[in-house]
Amino acid sequence: MLKRIILKKILTILIYPASVFSLIGFWFSFLLVKNKVTAKAKYIFIGLFFLFVIITMQPTAAILVHSLEKDYTSLLDTNKIKEAEYIIVLGGGYNDGDEMPESSLLSSGSLSRLIEGIRLKQINKNAKLIFSGGKPYTENHTEASIYQNAYKSLTNDTIPQILSEIPHNTKSEADEAFKLVGNKKMLLVTSATHMPRAMYLFQKMGCNVTPAPCDFFVKKVKYYPNFPSGNSIKQAEIAIHEYVGILGYKLFD
Repeated sequence: MLKRIILKKILTILIYPASVFSLIGFWFSFLLVKNKVTAKAKYIFIGLFFLFVIITMQPTAAILVHSLEKDYTSLLDTNKIKEAEYIIVLGGGYNDGDEMPESSLLSSGSLSRLIEGIRLKQINKNAKLIFSGGKPYTENHTEASIYQNAYKSLTNDTIPQILSEIPHNTKSEADEAFKLVGNKKMLLVTSATHMPRAMYLFQKMGCNVTPAPCDFFVKKVKYYPNFPSGNSIKQAEIAIHEYVGILGYKLFD
């Protein structure tokens, strides 16, 4: 499993526009130093440079993200929220640390998911919360336990939460969720860009889930050009990561 995770991380890095362009830049710089720049190398570098600019500029990056986020809208229907027996909050990353509150250890995506879980729990007080997320090889705690401690520090809820501490990816989160609750009604909380992949895997597993997306990157696409920025590059990388993940599961799972 460790080899598979490492391979996945390497492949993920290699598909990111900034990573690919950096590797091409190193290659082209090497050719320049060795004075071996051919016309073919120039065309490859120039072509990839323009492709990088197009993908990471606006509105292209926003369109890529919005194409994922538009599939599922925020869950505002109170009746649907109250029908669920469970609320599952998927892991979105965190950094370990001993001198910070757990809410500060969570990534921005995870914190948004936790806040959405709290909002849904306030509406449906009878629903049981499930915090999902295992322990990365570089950390000391499971993400589910970090979620739980952060939740307790932000609310007065004394009802025990269910911790799903085995999962290491979305597929295993769906597997564990089905083992825990079967096909009982469940609200699925994750980032809007990640929701299409999560819904595909949870429904394939047989879970009875209602999407509750959060952490929207693009509220509205603004169709005017803008040069690449850190935010645009991040948007493009998130979208590519999700599309490759969906394609991978549909082709090989």
